[in-house]
Amino acid sequence: MPISSNMHVSKMAVRMCGFPKRVSLDDALRTIFSHLKPLGKESIPFSRALGRVLAEDVVSKVDIPPFDRSAVDGYAVKAADTFGATSTTPKKLRVVGTGKPGSKSELRIRKGEAVRLMTGSPMPRGADAVLMAEYAKPVKNHILALTSLTPGKNISAKGEDVRAGETVLRRGRRLRPEDIGMLASISRLKVRVFRRPNVAIISTGSELKPPGTRLNTAQIMDINSYSLAAKVTSCGGTAERLGIVPDEPETLRQTLQRAMKHDVIIISGGSSVGEHDLAPEVVAEVGDLMFHGVAMRPGGPSAFGVVNGRPVFCLAGFPVASLVAFDMLVRPALWVMQHLPPDWSSLRVKVKLVRKIPSSLGRVDVVRVRIWGDSGKLLAEPIRVTGSSILSSMTLADGFVIVPGDVEGFDAGTTVEAQLYS
Repeated sequence: MPISSNMHVSKMAVRMCGFPKRVSLDDALRTIFSHLKPLGKESIPFSRALGRVLAEDVVSKVDIPPFDRSAVDGYAVKAADTFGATSTTPKKLRVVGTGKPGSKSELRIRKGEAVRLMTGSPMPRGADAVLMAEYAKPVKNHILALTSLTPGKNISAKGEDVRAGETVLRRGRRLRPEDIGMLASISRLKVRVFRRPNVAIISTGSELKPPGTRLNTAQIMDINSYSLAAKVTSCGGTAERLGIVPDEPETLRQTLQRAMKHDVIIISGGSSVGEHDLAPEVVAEVGDLMFHGVAMRPGGPSAFGVVNGRPVFCLAGFPVASLVAFDMLVRPALWVMQHLPPDWSSLRVKVKLVRKIPSSLGRVDVVRVRIWGDSGKLLAEPIRVTGSSILSSMTLADGFVIVPGDVEGFDAGTTVEAQLYS
């Protein structure tokens, strides 16, 4: 559907004027969540379901394991035949056969008998324990049992892992490698999952060139479209980079039109207050601009709007500001669209600050930190608060500390919560 071009330009336009007021981070997120549409469902092969979010409970139709089997290499026996056995007073048992994994056992054990087994072999009838090979001394066609067993010892019983009718995976779970193994074990060949958010990424800036280009003195590499695409992938989405758009409103409008087939649109660059920062105004012209400017650092010059029902994020051109804004604004939105909590992937640890973190009231500061262990405690050192263009401050960081807007920083020695980069 073509995007409309007859809507009024938002009164939030701030080019060359600065931000008269910035929305709080909490208000920004509430606004974003209120304009999101959860994604639909699809059925896919289980082997391609890693990282996908289940749209239904998975119930096993079979027992796992499907039969009683040996959990060790050794000998199937009647436990009562080993009672009282020790290394000095062994019990002698006659070996009457050998069982193998993958072969149905037709063997039956009677009193005083044993069957040689490998791990995973079906249990022969009449046996109720397995003597580990380490506690069996072969003597011609007999063994000497060197230890006593109880019934069920070293047997993996039918249904011990999963019972038929048991719910093994719940709706809303993001599938891990272990879950793929569970799906294989119960022969669930297809699963219903929520769709991945498909994200268009537009890089803006007449100074940008693709990596590998020979630059002149006024040009820089397009960094953000690649790092943002990687960010999208890291939280379950698929990303398509739509190329570099110069600082021309009409070209940006045309590129937005191309992006309408995607679920989410990210515009990198052109979101601040400079003369060539066109992204928020273009969004306002063709859709609805919900806010422009967030009370956080870095990433403050961020905007959010809706065009033809698609959420559009305008992020700063400086790499650090762009990446932090993604973590604070876009990542939670992508999780919510996949029917997950907005903070789903946040791994948090308690750390003790080795240096003070200064901050100002009324603004959330996202402070990159280096984290290490010392004497059983985790310590954290702030790397930078400012420096939105210093990408190395992100690659050196292990995580970040959020300073709330109602706190004037943290003193050295304070224990705070840090979120880890995954």
